[in-house]
Amino acid sequence: MPTDEEWKQLEMFLGLSRTEADQAGWRGTDEGGKMKETRLWNSPNTGATNESGFSALPGGYRVGTGAYYGDMVWAAYFWSSTEQGSYGGWDRYLPCNTSGVTRNSYYKRSGFSVVGV
Repeated sequence: MPTDEEWKQLEMFLGLSRTEADQAGWRGTDEGGKMKETRLWNSPNTGATNESGFSALPGGYRVGTGAYYGDMVWAAYFWSSTEQGSYGGWDRYLPCNTSGVTRNSYYKRSGFSVVGV
């Protein structure tokens, strides 16, 4: 699973500056679209080009240890292997309706997709 720094390296390769990559929250203009697969997302799949070859697919999330699942066809949530405090970890969020990408810290008990390196 990639570290937070490895995610940042991909994002900078796609156009983010180091300053933007280090920020939390919404970042960039089209870097998320460059990671999204072009066909298998719900509309509008804003900015999707898969220019990076990453081929991100929507997978949604599971909240905490419960049975609530959300955004299954609307967004991709990916973990990094980097912790943020004792309860959180850094993640990336790619929604269908924008081409930016978020970097957030979220509760480790939640279920996000993982990527092999």
